[in-house]
Amino acid sequence: MKRLPQLCASVLALALVFLFASCASTSQTSAPPPPLLLISLDGFRWDYCALHPAETPRLRELIRTGVSARNLIPVFPSNTFPNHYSIVTGLYPSHHGLINNHIFDPAVGEFFHYNRAASNRDDRWWGGEPIWTTAVLQGRASGCAFWPGSEVQNHGVRPTYWRPYDYKIPFQTRLDEMIGWLKKPNPAERPAVVSFYFEEANGAGHPFGPDSPEITAAIKLLDGRIGAILDRLKAEGITMNVVIVSDHGMTSCGPDRVVVLDDYLDLSTVQVDFDETCGGLRPLPGQTVDGIMRALEKIPANQAKAYRVADLPARLHVDPKNPRNPPVWIIPADGWNVLRRATLKQYGAKFLKGQHGYDPDLINMRGILIANGPSFKHDGTVVAPVENVHIYNLLCAALQLKPAPNDGDQRLVKAFLK
Repeated sequence: MKRLPQLCASVLALALVFLFASCASTSQTSAPPPPLLLISLDGFRWDYCALHPAETPRLRELIRTGVSARNLIPVFPSNTFPNHYSIVTGLYPSHHGLINNHIFDPAVGEFFHYNRAASNRDDRWWGGEPIWTTAVLQGRASGCAFWPGSEVQNHGVRPTYWRPYDYKIPFQTRLDEMIGWLKKPNPAERPAVVSFYFEEANGAGHPFGPDSPEITAAIKLLDGRIGAILDRLKAEGITMNVVIVSDHGMTSCGPDRVVVLDDYLDLSTVQVDFDETCGGLRPLPGQTVDGIMRALEKIPANQAKAYRVADLPARLHVDPKNPRNPPVWIIPADGWNVLRRATLKQYGAKFLKGQHGYDPDLINMRGILIANGPSFKHDGTVVAPVENVHIYNLLCAALQLKPAPNDGDQRLVKAFLK
């Protein structure tokens, strides 16, 4: 009986240890994570840093002191709008709705065109839940210094800070604006996640090709701007996680590698939903899918191949149940284009020397994925090539947000986070 007070004291001391440990743990988990900056280098091919080491010191440093993927596998088709939106939603195009840069929806009888404001601001076209919406719905602010999909309402909300796409706004102005968001006096008004978009690699790759002096200059410019962002954040005392991606790569092409649709079909009998590096066709009255397929069988196998939508390779994740997916697809070989003769004539001497949109299995279509910051590994880990639908879950984990339903998994969460 004399040992009871001593035993009670020991139990009380142990309970206090657990209580303080629990409080410390709660304090740690309740502390907000660092904000996250998601940067897109449109059209920045996976091997540009290796091919241009002198022009990419800042990107190479981020790779060396962070974690990256050997290359980033785009969704199909490897075009700008479907891929940018898959990165921020974790969904394949058939599930978020942006199946290509140009789309026809038979349910409403209308076309979507990526380069028209009316399409970009019409929420009927945009499904899924992008990361900036996920943040707002969970009580966090978000900002978009441009990104496909950032101009529309999603789930009834917009990014906290955004503006219509206008690439004439100087880089310095956009950087100053982002810093202003991050330094709001009220911490609750500071964005947890910010998207930042750069077009230069894509803009140089199309007219001049991926092996041109112009692409080298664009790569150097982009590396400098990444450096300017990092230096400004450091000068302002802002600690951020940074994730740098590209939507697709770039391959060489030319007017000598064109499948002219008029050579195989009477175009008055079909609707062309989209063409160039991926073709989508629908039969008009008097024509059938079988008839289209018979005509397209004459295309040389080394130039392009036509598929019924249900027969496309499963790895492309094109859902035939989505009515936006046309019943006939044409997939060109690397560097080939599928065009109407009228379009070919319009190009004339200005035919593009670089293109994307091809099968993601082609290495030239691959992009980059680099992560650096306090939440990520910092030992230069390089993981195997990975599909970009897994990035959304990584962003959510780094931000301590609950992800919306998506097509990705936790592989990048396990591979990239500390």
